[in-house]
Amino acid sequence: MPPQCYRCQEFFHHSRFCARAPKCLKCSGGHLASECTKSAKAPAKCANCSGPHPANFSGCPQNPMNTKTNKNKPTKNVWQKRVAARKENNTQPKPTFSEVVKGKQNNELLDAKSVMSQMAQMMTQWGQMLSILQTEL
Repeated sequence: MPPQCYRCQEFFHHSRFCARAPKCLKCSGGHLASECTKSAKAPAKCANCSGPHPANFSGCPQNPMNTKTNKNKPTKNVWQKRVAARKENNTQPKPTFSEVVKGKQNNELLDAKSVMSQMAQMMTQWGQMLSILQTEL
């Protein structure tokens, strides 16, 4: 059974930390159960569902333990639609492992050569700019 507050009769918190308005356990009035003037013969009234039982009755329909979860399976599976859409979009054949490896080696060599040539150009430009700054200062 989930924890129930003795002050407001709601679930999942403790009366020590409750700042809500009090509700009676026996008659659902706006007072604490210790201050209730209801006679023992008078019928109880639930503070949660207004049923003919005290608020701490384990069979109360508002008790989270008594709520039924929906066990019905969904009629449509959205993931199957997404998989089908992805298969339709993948019409291009994927390259083989050997094609990928060969292509990467060639591309990496070309990329490295172009980067090195760009760095060489930048170094010469940097040297020229440095010499200009030194002559002007």
